[in-house]
Amino acid sequence: MSKFSIIFLSNLIFITAAWATEQNNSNQTITSAPSLHTLNRLEHTNLNTEDYVWKIELIADPEHKGISHKLLNPNPKFPMLDQRALELAQNYRYEELEKLKQMSLEQYESSMKNTVQPTTSYILNIQFPLGIAWKKQPRFQRLAEISAKFCKLREDDPFYEQAVIRKDRSYIFKTKLFVNSNGVVNTVNLLNPSSDTTLNNLVYKELISSQFHPYNENGIPTHFEAEQPIQLVCPQR
Repeated sequence: MSKFSIIFLSNLIFITAAWATEQNNSNQTITSAPSLHTLNRLEHTNLNTEDYVWKIELIADPEHKGISHKLLNPNPKFPMLDQRALELAQNYRYEELEKLKQMSLEQYESSMKNTVQPTTSYILNIQFPLGIAWKKQPRFQRLAEISAKFCKLREDDPFYEQAVIRKDRSYIFKTKLFVNSNGVVNTVNLLNPSSDTTLNNLVYKELISSQFHPYNENGIPTHFEAEQPIQLVCPQR
């Protein structure tokens, strides 16, 4: 069976401002108590945090149906990310923690070893990895299936000359993505659409439904643009 390759020619070319920052060599010794539930949150940034993990204690207040937040390990080199971590923690709602509490209670009651204890306290781990990254990367499976037919065309086929790709011809889509601070792709521009509208539509649909991790610059959520070349090429025999 003939296979078809879609190649991401390079890493995404991101159009954002960037500033250099001193590297953080802080050591972390804080660990969560076994009885506390651990939540995780990820948001990418332009700062090199060297995999530092911000730990925030969330305490549910049943009387006022609210949550108190306490940053357990502020990072002296990145106060702007200390603030951003607290902002992310404030996105959690009392109802969410109550639902998690109920789930832990059910798990506690069904566990013979009683290794899980219901609690109103949680540890939120937040990381800010460097750079921009896919959260949901396009797969282009349908695009590959349709495009593979072009690779099987013979020179005497009436569609051979007008084929976008064939055994001796590849094609590179140049695309620009406009992404909001939450990582949602709002707009996709095909900078050089091919003569085949079906291929164009498939590229567009895959990219518009893709998603990136949320992103901030110096602790401030920001939108960005990304340029992604995509190469369609027939397999070499």
